[in-house]
Order: sequence, then C-alpha cells, then structure tokens
Amino acid sequence: MNRLHLLPTVAALALAACASVPDRNVLLDDAHRIVAQAAASGEVNRYAQTELMRAREALARADLAWSDKRGDADVNHLAYLAAQHGHLTLNLAAQRAMDARIETAGAERERLRADVRTRQAQQAEQSAQIAQAQADSARAQAQFAQTQAQNAQAAAAAQTERADRLQRELQALAAKPTDHGMVLVLQDVLFDVGQASLKPGAYAKLDQIAAVLKSYPERRVLVEGFTDSVGSHDSNLALSVARAEAVRSALLSRGISPDRIEARGHGEARPVAGNDTQAGRQQNRRVEVVFSDERGRFASLN
Repeated sequence: MNRLHLLPTVAALALAACASVPDRNVLLDDAHRIVAQAAASGEVNRYAQTELMRAREALARADLAWSDKRGDADVNHLAYLAAQHGHLTLNLAAQRAMDARIETAGAERERLRADVRTRQAQQAEQSAQIAQAQADSARAQAQFAQTQAQNAQAAAAAQTERADRLQRELQALAAKPTDHGMVLVLQDVLFDVGQASLKPGAYAKLDQIAAVLKSYPERRVLVEGFTDSVGSHDSNLALSVARAEAVRSALLSRGISPDRIEARGHGEARPVAGNDTQAGRQQNRRVEVVFSDERGRFASLN
C-alpha cells in the first residue's frame, strides 16, 4: 500500500489518542500544534507530503506513549521528535517551494538562494538534533539492558550461594547428595519395632529439619518410608506409609505448611542392603527425607 494512503489512518490514531487522555502534556500539545500547522500548509501539501506523513506517525507514537502512561521521559522524548519532524516538514516544504519559484523568478534568484542556504542550515541543525536525540535514546536503552543483565547476574549468584548454603546445612545434618537430590535418612531407631510412633529421641532431628525448611521456604520435602522384607507385603507397605505420615505430622506440628510436605510409603521396595542379615535389614528399615530444588520440584524417582 502507498504510504500516502496511511495518512488518514495515522491522523485518526493521533486524534483518537488525544481524545482518550484527560490531562495534557505541554510538549505533546506543542507537537500537535506544529504538526497541525504543517498539515494546514499549502506548501507542505504540495511539496512535502511524505515528510508530513512521518511527522504524523511520530505524533501517533507520542500519543500512544501518553495514553499507555509510559512516563514523562518517554512521552517528552517522543513528543520532541514529533515536533522536530513537524519543523523539518515545514522547512523542507518551504525550501522546495522556493526552489520551484527560483525556476520561474530569475530576478529574485540570488535572494532566494540565500534563503535556501539558511533553510538548509536550519534543516541540518534540526536533523542533527533528531539524530542526537535518537542516539541518546539508544544509549539509554543500552544502559537499561545492561542494568537488567547485571541484576539478573547478581540474582543468579545469590541463588547459587543460597543453594550452596542449604547443601552445607543439610550435609551438617548427615544428608547426602543423590540422583534424587539431597536425602536425609532417618533409621528405624526413631521408632519402636513394628510401630509408627516416633520416639522422643527423634524430636531433635525433626526440629533441625523444620528449622531448615523455615529458612528456605521455597523448598519442599518428600518423606518416604521403607521396611525390610520380613512380614507380608501388605503389612510392610502399611507400616512404611504410617512411618512416613508420622514424620510428616511431626513437621506439620512444627509449623511447616502442609503443601510443602508429601509422604509416601514403599514397603520393602528399593532396599539399600541385603535382607539376609540383621544389619542389612536395619538399614532397609528407614525413612528418607528428600529435599526439592529451589522451585519446589523433585527429581524423578523410580
């Protein structure tokens, strides 16, 4: 589509943007006045329609920034550019009109040429001002992008340090890194044989786990119960579930939110030692507390 055909649309957008904003901006009003002056000029309509269209487009961008409430700095900058485009349009139209008259008015040729040189100097100055304003805008955007990048880098470093600090605290509790994440193993010495009620000796360890969770509210835990192979499958599964739920209840009573604790029982599955010795069976009778990543997610568990 010919760009000249866009003039009515650009003008309509500019007028609509002006009508929708209750308060005014002085620089924006000045830009409207200058562009309207250019639009009313016969010389502009005859010799500088393309420049007038650009001025109207610049004014529409300024109006859109005003209606979007993007801030005085952006609105003033865009209004200034629109006004400069308007001035440039008037000057170019005047220069071209003079050029046309020079062709038919030989007696005034020299005087008109002097006027043309003045207009050209003004045009060059205004073009330089526009270029400087655009360069300033680009520089400001680059500085903003750099600041954002620095902030993101600092946030990433802080997150890494926080994760490292958590790992050190969990290692102090005897937690170990695994494919599933940091895992703290609670052996069955915390429970009576065949029972799911926690012994008083378990309270100190649970207090420590709760303290870690309160310091790192973005983390969740998965509490998993396991048994040895002695007894039936159903009884072992029920015992493992009950022990996992007992640990979960203990953490809830210490102020940890329910949506941060998930409990599962696996019975005699996933043994860590053989069940043919007493020592192996004792290792298999355990509750594991798995800590999530910083987004509250757990690695896939088999």
